[in-house]
Amino acid sequence: MRKLAVCCLAIAVVVMFVPAAQAGTKCYHLTNFCDGLEATNSSLGGNAGTLVAGLWAWQCSNTCPGSLVVGVPNKFGGQPLYPYSGGTGAGFAAMFAFKPSSHMFDLNVTMDGFTFQAFQINQPYTTTNGVCSCGKANDGKMPATLRK
Repeated sequence: MRKLAVCCLAIAVVVMFVPAAQAGTKCYHLTNFCDGLEATNSSLGGNAGTLVAGLWAWQCSNTCPGSLVVGVPNKFGGQPLYPYSGGTGAGFAAMFAFKPSSHMFDLNVTMDGFTFQAFQINQPYTTTNGVCSCGKANDGKMPATLRK
């Protein structure tokens, strides 16, 4: 019984010191756009630290899952593919930068691997815990990769 109590105490202490932003899967809802992202933080330790892997439904086509994205917490992206699995590259790589304190994001792209262009600046977003639901209607909104 004592071993169980010590084990439970150790787990409770660990849980208290793991920030919520470092654990689990989140769905990023881009408020003004029809696309969204699903991202999972993974603590790998070593030089890698915490990395993010996820999916980006950038075409707003009501299909799942999306193109792969990778990065670090609050900064991740990749090259969009269509169709999502094994498709043709979109000709650019995109990087999202999320600011949790203000719930705003920037979307920057590179078309040459050397320079970045700002596609979206200070756009609102929300998050929900867990995976994103598939089949989201675009509600007449455009993808974040298109500029007005």
